[in-house]
Amino acid sequence: MAEKQKYRELTPASLAGGILVGLLLNMGICFAGLQIGFTIVGSTVAAVLGFGLLRGVLRKGSILEVNIFQTVASSVNTVNAGVIFTIPVLFLMDLQDKIDYLALALAVTAGSVLGVVMIIPLRKQIIELERLRFPSAVAVAAILKSPGAGVEKAWLLVLGILVSASVSMGTILSGIDSVPVGQFLGMPAGIHFVFAISLLSFGAGYLAGKPGLAILYGTLLNFWFLIPLCITFGWVPGEFAGTSLLALTYEDVDGFIHKFQHFTSRHIGIGMILGGAIAGIAIALPALKAAIASLRSPPEDGPREEVSLKTLNTGMAIGFLLLLLATKLSGGENVSWPQAVLAAAVGGIWLWLSGLVVAQTTGRTDWSPLSGLALLATVIMMAILGTDNNGIIPAVTVGAAICVATSMCADMMADLKTGYLIGSRPARQQVAQIATCWMGPAVSVATVVLLWNANAFGPEQARILYERKAAEGPEALTAYEQAGGSETKLAKGIPQLGAPQAAALESAIRMVKKATSDSDQADAAGEGGIIERLEKGGIPVYKYIAGATIGLLVSLLISPGLGVMIGLSLYLPFEYMIVFGLGGILSIFIGWKFGARFAEDKGVPIAAGLIVGDALVGIVHAIYKVAAMSLGG
Repeated sequence: MAEKQKYRELTPASLAGGILVGLLLNMGICFAGLQIGFTIVGSTVAAVLGFGLLRGVLRKGSILEVNIFQTVASSVNTVNAGVIFTIPVLFLMDLQDKIDYLALALAVTAGSVLGVVMIIPLRKQIIELERLRFPSAVAVAAILKSPGAGVEKAWLLVLGILVSASVSMGTILSGIDSVPVGQFLGMPAGIHFVFAISLLSFGAGYLAGKPGLAILYGTLLNFWFLIPLCITFGWVPGEFAGTSLLALTYEDVDGFIHKFQHFTSRHIGIGMILGGAIAGIAIALPALKAAIASLRSPPEDGPREEVSLKTLNTGMAIGFLLLLLATKLSGGENVSWPQAVLAAAVGGIWLWLSGLVVAQTTGRTDWSPLSGLALLATVIMMAILGTDNNGIIPAVTVGAAICVATSMCADMMADLKTGYLIGSRPARQQVAQIATCWMGPAVSVATVVLLWNANAFGPEQARILYERKAAEGPEALTAYEQAGGSETKLAKGIPQLGAPQAAALESAIRMVKKATSDSDQADAAGEGGIIERLEKGGIPVYKYIAGATIGLLVSLLISPGLGVMIGLSLYLPFEYMIVFGLGGILSIFIGWKFGARFAEDKGVPIAAGLIVGDALVGIVHAIYKVAAMSLGG
């Protein structure tokens, strides 16, 4: 009798295909992230491509094999989020000639490894006990199960993909990505009421359901209560003192809201996230201890659910050593070994805390406070390594590692959620991700360098390109001007890469440098306490403390994770969060009107398709742009 063939799961085809697709997605999403300020979900696209390659071309792929394919692709791709939020700041600050690129590659590789291995012990707590939703993971599971989950569900998934892809393509071609509903209704500009044309956000809101409405509450609290309150009491940037919401025009309201978010709500939001995270750790400690104990002991029957504790300890040791080496290399003689050890140790603690926060927020909404946590990580590193240029480079290097690790924590947990929904064994996904997570970092760093050399990026992108053309000579400058380029406007055909998150980090770094300088002067004069000096230097310590206190109390007294969710919503774009909230409201309404089974069987496939279609178009468009620039187009 012939030996029974094993069910295909962790195969060479799934590993090789996932690596190739992950590298392509890595480059494309790097571009998209520098353009729009946040990264696009890659797992959904990888799942679609995995089906096409494994089941369509090779005609061998099983559902579990395709899941390994998308897990590997996601592992190779996800590091870009941590890279584009941090490393571009070194270029914006004109420090690119002092960068140690080997140290950068080692740092982000360390972050990738640490992020994967440090979150594994929390899998059971987050996925099986808390049962967080992970909207994109649900979408991926819907794709994987669609052929075997009934023809009707498969068609509903395809319908959602087609509708969302068509709308997304329309926004790209038209350049219209939002609808000023308030203006159409005749509402004052100060009552911000704008809807993004984003079916991805709408689908994610539907999948998040009722738990995700905390994001909507926080958004409305920020824009319709906090902003008017602060204006009333004069807690606004100096140039907007005396501003009336009713007097704002639609031409200047965006500038006002942008400045207000950076002046007030962003800092309170970050504080709430940290306070909520501390509460989350306190609540999760018993489960964490139990999880680590289970990793130490052999399984009672059957195969092991998780990789062994020895594997995790080895990964953590390798990651820490790489991070330590990167810290020392990036700082050179300006960073001592004791400083490097302290920075790596503090960085390891912070990345675990940040990873837990981001895993929980993406589990509830698909949105995360990654950029805010990266900003704080860099500031913490500056306190250890120094605030001059010699300290900023290693601080950003370690900050990039922390940011990469944080994003990998969320990605790992989302992939494990998909596996949980389709019946995959967690240990096999964990092995696949640990084995491949080191492949993406160098590609992300190289893509950032490519984009900088090709077209620059940041708020001053137009000026930088204009100065480059002027340096090339009169002919190059004339040609650039004939194409519509100037010191304030990009020439035709050049994509706008604002790198908003890196620009925010640059502002924070300059603020810290100024605060440190002022504090040193106050020390010399014997003036004021540390908090007063930091406040005078521009670091809003009281806002962070107030936010942290609120986030801690809300999470402990009302609901775990609520403080993090509301804090997250305080600095996310209103136009996307209002659409996300509408998706959640629709989910609740359909469940109430037609029953929970109908909302799940009919609504989930369509919502998953909305996420996939938008992501497909966004990533294909981004990859096309990167390819065109690399070929000189």
